[in-house]
Amino acid sequence: MNEIDLHTHRFKSDSSIQILNTFAQDLPVPEDNFFYSAGLHPWHIDSVNTEECLNSIEFAMSKKNMLAVGECGLDRIINTAFAVQEHHFKIQTDIAEKYSKPLIIHCVRAYADLIKLKKESKSSVPWIIHGFQGNRQTAMQLIRHNFYFSVGETLLSNRLKNHILTLLPADRLFLETDDRETSISEIYSLASTVLKIDNETLSGIILENFERLFKA
Repeated sequence: MNEIDLHTHRFKSDSSIQILNTFAQDLPVPEDNFFYSAGLHPWHIDSVNTEECLNSIEFAMSKKNMLAVGECGLDRIINTAFAVQEHHFKIQTDIAEKYSKPLIIHCVRAYADLIKLKKESKSSVPWIIHGFQGNRQTAMQLIRHNFYFSVGETLLSNRLKNHILTLLPADRLFLETDDRETSISEIYSLASTVLKIDNETLSGIILENFERLFKA
């Protein structure tokens, strides 16, 4: 049973297929025996050389094991000017489009802005919200605009909100551990319980999504 951990900050010693999140300032990745994504996180914009970071992301695009741009995105609760965040996010969406790579997106209280940018960009690559834990209204808006979703422990363990998982289209769903020590198997078990399907069925759905989007 192939379990996919779409977004992790630390490798787990299991048999899952993992995409290691790599911050742009930590590029290049010295190994080629694992999958990774790379992006300029909005939290880091004010503390790194952004030009070097963006150049490093584009250089990484030639690597076969570099599967996605991100995490990148928009965050309305940090001090970095929102216009500056948008500027750097747009550059990364352009890179993703140029190299036909999906985007893995960090979004905090900026979903309306994100939808607007997606419409304006006319992007053809998948936009995946990582760590999604929005409400019903937000979920339905994102579904209408063809976003994908990656869900982790924060949503699944919240009995007041985990029903949101049942609203998400199965063909746009991924699971992740993010920065948690929790195993991806535990995440799959939580999701299976909420969705009322067995682990094997869920694994098959997400594996098919992974192969379709990442051609890995």
